[in-house]
Amino acid sequence: MDYKIAIMGSREAILGFKALGLEPVYSNDPTKTAEMLFSIKKEKVEVNGESKNKYAIVFVMEDLMEGITSEDYKKLTSDPLPAIIPLPSHLGSTGYGLKKLKLIVEKAVGMDILN
Repeated sequence: MDYKIAIMGSREAILGFKALGLEPVYSNDPTKTAEMLFSIKKEKVEVNGESKNKYAIVFVMEDLMEGITSEDYKKLTSDPLPAIIPLPSHLGSTGYGLKKLKLIVEKAVGMDILN
């Protein structure tokens, strides 16, 4: 089974990724990001009689990730698939991705080693 990779962001930020085989999910509204990610997370495909996640990875522009509450973020990232990865948009980084990475590393090793 081949998993799909999606990318979520504004049309101008992600259109080029379609040429690389990523499935675009267009959005400019941070308040709807969690709802859209929950919908993507529920998408399944049937493989040999088993229901599997359609997407392995969903890249999301950082400016959209800022609209997700910490509770929704925990729910969205509780399962290994799809992995939700924040990316800086064409406007630059908001620092969201680095902040989340620092929290993950700190939880794993017990201290902030990225400073």
